[in-house]
Amino acid sequence: MELPGYEIQEVLGQGGFATVYRARQLAVGREVALKVDSRVLSTPRDRQRFLREVTAAGQLSGHPHVVPVYDAGVLADNRPYMVLELCPGGSLGDRLHRQGPLPLKEARDIGVGLADAVAAAHAAGVLHRDIKPGNVMVNRYGGVALTDFGLAAMPRPGHELSVTREALTPAYAPPEAFHLAEPTPAGDVYSLAATVYALLRGCPPHYPDDGTQLSLAELIVRHTWPYPALPGVPAALNSVLRHAVASDPAQRLSDAGAFRDALAAVDLDDPDTVEAGAGGFGPVLGMTTVPSYRDASPSPYTQPRDAALPYGGAPPPVRDAGRTTAAVGPGGDGDGGRKGSRRPRLIAVLAAVAVSVSVSVTVVTYQNGQDHGGGDSRSTASPSSGATGENKAASGFGGVATTTENCPATGVDGVGGRCVATPECWSGITDISGIITVSRADCRTRHVWETFAIAPLPEDGMTNNARDLIKHPDVKALCSQQVMAESMVPGGREVADEWNVDILPPTASEWDKGLRVFRCVAAAVTQDGEKTGSQFAVQG
Repeated sequence: MELPGYEIQEVLGQGGFATVYRARQLAVGREVALKVDSRVLSTPRDRQRFLREVTAAGQLSGHPHVVPVYDAGVLADNRPYMVLELCPGGSLGDRLHRQGPLPLKEARDIGVGLADAVAAAHAAGVLHRDIKPGNVMVNRYGGVALTDFGLAAMPRPGHELSVTREALTPAYAPPEAFHLAEPTPAGDVYSLAATVYALLRGCPPHYPDDGTQLSLAELIVRHTWPYPALPGVPAALNSVLRHAVASDPAQRLSDAGAFRDALAAVDLDDPDTVEAGAGGFGPVLGMTTVPSYRDASPSPYTQPRDAALPYGGAPPPVRDAGRTTAAVGPGGDGDGGRKGSRRPRLIAVLAAVAVSVSVSVTVVTYQNGQDHGGGDSRSTASPSSGATGENKAASGFGGVATTTENCPATGVDGVGGRCVATPECWSGITDISGIITVSRADCRTRHVWETFAIAPLPEDGMTNNARDLIKHPDVKALCSQQVMAESMVPGGREVADEWNVDILPPTASEWDKGLRVFRCVAAAVTQDGEKTGSQFAVQG
């Protein structure tokens, strides 16, 4: 196997239609996944399948939860190929096989990110048609991304879709697929919800816990059975999944954006929501959700906070001490957590779900970093307006002790950069429309990111949206490769020759309490994207 511009290293996997190789893209010196189709493009159907995959994946490559496509073409023997990001963490299907079900919060948050990707795909006119844990990859930084748009369909007026069962995954396919119904967005939502269900239980709905394989006839019958509720999870989460895997597409939650927002709105920490009939939804907001990406046009730095609010003037929902609450909007009471106000909102959401949700719920939750005691590790103390005096070594940075001694961040003029006095490490970053989810990690154990600088938000860049903040010149100057390299301890390059830099804006609860601080973080480009120990501890 040879391909100009690439050094083929080994076979990573082989399926019914393709072989995936580990390769090195020589021009830029990076490892990639090279997917080569096992068949030649000798029939119109094969050509259409490949062109759909390339076009669909190419349109969505900018989304943080879609595996990027770097290149595509046809080999000399007429076999098509695609060059994709290499995801050394394998798939979530692999993880389920090795470790069993995921923790509740992690599974839910993964579902939110994947639903955002599917919503973006549907907005672009693309159907995936084969969503399953095996097609959700884990990249080198611990992030998850959807891959394999091999069955992607791009419905257009007057063009018939190919409807076959030859490459469906029966365990995750919607019931209507077995009757050769035309693919729809509702089918993707079913597969997505079945995937989230499998992440929580270890197998998809209606499948035996012992992993016994079902015949196609048995599976079709089981699709008519009632939804098997997940034990020990909030009733609201079961309600969302139940409506998303309804066997009748007409009764199913068919909007991926609404599914994303309904998942995000479930309060996982309120014990009341585990009881039947309780719910953890926030208010239903009459806004249609629109996918947002980091390469979108930046917001003006001088834009006032109220002008940037995405909820028609209401502040965004706040994740505080592990509970989801909704700030007061126009005409609202702001009570998103009390029993008396939760039930009417749950009924309103489920009523919208039952009619396929013509107006999307626009609610976003935020995950604060968690320490080993389960508390909020991104502590919030005195509000900060952006001043940088020496008396702010702790209180002005949310209780985080900082220092200017032996700190390269202080050399960036006019930014007020400092170093954290005690090393800070983090898990993988999840970015959903600029809202960051990240958890604190013990630097002595395996982790992804580490803080190398901290500073007040620029006065003309008061935002907690990472995709806007990262474009500000002061943030770019501080969170740079140069400052990162100067901050690294001797021997840091022994961990990895290449390091990536990103930012952590204030969390929702920090923003709500007035904290206006951002962090610069670095991640080593290693085989699995993780490292151990601190490479940015301040030298005495």
